[in-house]
Amino acid sequence: MTAAVVADGPTGQGAGVGPGTDGEVVNPADGSVVARVPWSTPADVNDAVAAASTAFLEWSRATPGERSAALQRLAGRMSARAEEYARVETRQCGKPIRLSTEFDVPGSIDNVAFFAGAARHLEGAASAEWDGVHTSIIRREPIGVVGSIAPWNYPLQMAVWKALPAIAAGNTIVLKPAEITPLTAMMLVEDARAAGIPDGVVSVVVGAGPVVGEALVSHRDVRMVSFTGSTPVGRRVMELATAGIKRVHLELGGKAPFVVFDDADLEAAVHGAVAGSLINSGQDCTAATRAYVQRPLYDAFVAGVADLFGAVRLGDPMDPATDMGPLV
Repeated sequence: MTAAVVADGPTGQGAGVGPGTDGEVVNPADGSVVARVPWSTPADVNDAVAAASTAFLEWSRATPGERSAALQRLAGRMSARAEEYARVETRQCGKPIRLSTEFDVPGSIDNVAFFAGAARHLEGAASAEWDGVHTSIIRREPIGVVGSIAPWNYPLQMAVWKALPAIAAGNTIVLKPAEITPLTAMMLVEDARAAGIPDGVVSVVVGAGPVVGEALVSHRDVRMVSFTGSTPVGRRVMELATAGIKRVHLELGGKAPFVVFDDADLEAAVHGAVAGSLINSGQDCTAATRAYVQRPLYDAFVAGVADLFGAVRLGDPMDPATDMGPLV
């Protein structure tokens, strides 16, 4: 981990590499400072990628069973800290504690457990060659160091979705979480170390995209790039990655329609539309941004949505009764 909480953090411990620039993680609900994290520099990115390259030599040769066991231990450690993960997630990004507790954290832990199982089931393929005397085999092998950039709307889940598939397959990863919500990604690295995953397999660098993100994406030893965020930044990521002919995975912004046909369950449609548009304060790539409703249900649907919107409880994200918190 190449950046660490230095004050008021979720764990109060960690080791930083390089001074960087102190960045404040601010609670969007009340403006209080949750933690101060030293921002990484391009030199820190270089160190993290070098450590990941070294770790790859060992981790890529670990057996599927060994990698699976390590990820199972990670899931166990995260389960033991589930309440802490939920509190930190809510404090850094403002999502209601009920969402963190019932969705983000258990979903993340379940994903770790899933990829612990998937590590044992990496498939290849074989078939007869055209001449009948040779066999054609496809063998899946780790790529190398993966550089990933995650957004601020689901900090822990995005860190898990970026890191776990990569390391389950024998790769190593350097992750740049959003600089405004880095804390649970840093906790994930702490728990990975404690679970016996070797140093350098999972690292975190923290800082602004044009500095730290671009240094990571364009690094010559990064073999694959993964980015989730806006379309303009996705274009920039692809531009930088193509200079090194890297593999690229982009998940960019969406604008999802909510469609209601005239044979729909009206009550379910109303609840689904409100939940789909307001979950995580609407900061969701699949958020229901508009509705198309067949005419026979239109008036009742609009009235039902209006009534339900009126019952949404805004308030302190740490209050379990709160339905909707602030924008991060």
